[in-house]
Amino acid sequence: MISLIFDSMIKSSTNLFLITLWTFFGLSSCFAQRDLKIISRLIFEKTNAIRAEKGLLELIELDSLINLAQVHSENMVNHHFYSHIDHLGQNPIQRAEEFKVKAWVRKGNHLSGIAENIAQIPWHENVRDCGDTRTAESFAECMVSGWKNSPPHFKNILGDYTHLGVGLCFDEKGIGFGTQNFR
Repeated sequence: MISLIFDSMIKSSTNLFLITLWTFFGLSSCFAQRDLKIISRLIFEKTNAIRAEKGLLELIELDSLINLAQVHSENMVNHHFYSHIDHLGQNPIQRAEEFKVKAWVRKGNHLSGIAENIAQIPWHENVRDCGDTRTAESFAECMVSGWKNSPPHFKNILGDYTHLGVGLCFDEKGIGFGTQNFR
C-alpha cells in the first residue's frame, strides 16, 4: 500500500520536486548535527583568536566546562527555553555547583565565578548579519561574531578567565543553541 502511494507520487514531476525540496530542507539541519564537535571546536578556536588579537592568553579547554555547557545547550533544546536561567531555575553558578564543577576561583583578593554566553543561530541560507550558515565554519563564525558584537558577551570573551567549555545542540527546526562557560 505504501509503495503504491509512493509510486504514484513519484509519477508526478511536481510531487517529485516537492519531495526533493522537503528532503533537502528537512535534512539540512541533520548535517549540522553530524558536525557538532567540529562546530564546537571552531567556536573555541575563534574565541581564542579574538583573545589573541587583544594580546590575551588563550583559554584552555576543560572537560567539566564542556560538559556543563553541553548540558545547558541540550536543556535549552529539550525543555524549550532560551535563557541563562535553566528550566529548573538555576543560574550558571548553581548548575556548576550541582555538577561538582569548581564555580569560583580566587584571583588576588577577589573571587571570580563562572561566566556564560548563550546564542541561537539557525542553520539556514540567509541569516541576518551572517548570510549562509550551512557550513561548520560559517555557523561558528556567525555565533562568535554575534558575541563579539554584544558588549556583555564580548566582555566575557576578553575576561580574566583561563578555561572555556563550549556546548552546542540543534533543535528539530535546525536552530543551534550554543553555550560558552568561562572560568
